[in-house]
Amino acid sequence: MLFVTTKAWRSTEAVITAPTRNRMGLERAHVGSNPTFSGYLLTIISALFFSSSIFASGFQLWEESASSLGDYHAGGAASAKDASSIFYNPAGATHIKHQEISAGVVYIPLDVTYHGTITLNGVPAQNSPTPPAGISGSTENYVPNFHYVLPINHRLAVAFEETTPFGLSTSYPSDGTGIGMLATVTKLKTINLNPSIAYAINDKISVGAGFDAMHGEAIYDDAIQSLGPITNSLTGWGYGYNAGVLMQLNSATRMGLSYRSAVTIVATGPSETSGVSSTVSAAFPLPATTMLSIYHDMSHRWAIMASAFYTQWSCFHELVIKNISQGAGFSPGTVALFENYRDTWNFSLGSRYRINHFWSIEAGAGHDETPTRLPYRDIRLPDNDRYAASLGVNYYPKSNLKFSAGWTHFFVDRTTINNSGSNDTSKTTTLLPPAVGIGYVDSQVNVFGLQLSWDF
Repeated sequence: MLFVTTKAWRSTEAVITAPTRNRMGLERAHVGSNPTFSGYLLTIISALFFSSSIFASGFQLWEESASSLGDYHAGGAASAKDASSIFYNPAGATHIKHQEISAGVVYIPLDVTYHGTITLNGVPAQNSPTPPAGISGSTENYVPNFHYVLPINHRLAVAFEETTPFGLSTSYPSDGTGIGMLATVTKLKTINLNPSIAYAINDKISVGAGFDAMHGEAIYDDAIQSLGPITNSLTGWGYGYNAGVLMQLNSATRMGLSYRSAVTIVATGPSETSGVSSTVSAAFPLPATTMLSIYHDMSHRWAIMASAFYTQWSCFHELVIKNISQGAGFSPGTVALFENYRDTWNFSLGSRYRINHFWSIEAGAGHDETPTRLPYRDIRLPDNDRYAASLGVNYYPKSNLKFSAGWTHFFVDRTTINNSGSNDTSKTTTLLPPAVGIGYVDSQVNVFGLQLSWDF
């Protein structure tokens, strides 16, 4: 059974001309600027930037706030419930009536274990097949987020956010197990800096648009027994845009549509094998995404919502890493891997229930398709279709303060691994081709989030 609240933190359920009300339902005056606000803002931004270098996550992330984690992001492009909702639709900033920040972190412990064979150039690796218990590539990942909305007047608002829309992290041992020929450390970390602007055309329709400046860091390591560790670390930038429209269909119902463009991160960095270095380069295409959401108040306490996400993953056809070090006496080479990702859908349903002035609870469920397919799926990203179930709670100690906590569990079937078709022999020039793994991965994924939202 799904529970929901009809009242968002502020009175976003009303049309944009409605007065802002506190959690008691009473009108409150505009708080105005706070003399310490700039100091708080600078402190939070600095903390996120300094800590973001250790954060990594699953390849595409919708977990950009704990306040949307509990309903599995259902209604994300239509809810406009706090500043973090601008990630899902920049037009929602017009429904935030006071200067507001929202900041938090999502924790993703990823548990993956590979069972199967490992071959390099047709020769089985040491300890192939893997031991009965398998070989773990598990990681712990932390995903920060920061969102800020500043209303200029009753129609115009500007916003800024720092999010992590894409990421990946698996880590297999580089010892004598042989798994290192398939992969050791794989990480993709992104930080997206997103200023945006929103405008309410009238009391029914708002529009918004933003600019994406995305920094990416990639680690793509192996360990071949005759050469030792092979490390490749790349960083770079990519740029894109986002836009959205939010429609107040009636006093109880909103619909939102948003779009985030594709971004290609062009990255370079050091590659090292047996003490010999080179400068490696690669381009990482990240997909465009379209999101359609609806939000509806069933009563003054209960609301339901739904979303459909469409991600154009087919842009990720091939990954080409150039100028990889091959050790002393050998020229750097190129590895080209077919990925052949497919476009995917993600569907979510959610509900929220306002218990009293201080507490609300939420729940959600959904289904997410994998973009990966055989025979191109390897242990670096052992992805599969999944179902999700979510729970969340919000606590309002004051009319302008909200604490949110959320949890999502993903139900993932055993994932078949077979990357025998991934090597693009027309472009790969390394002395040895990429290793081949055939087997399966057992995985378990939970997501936990905490969020603070505060308006002024």
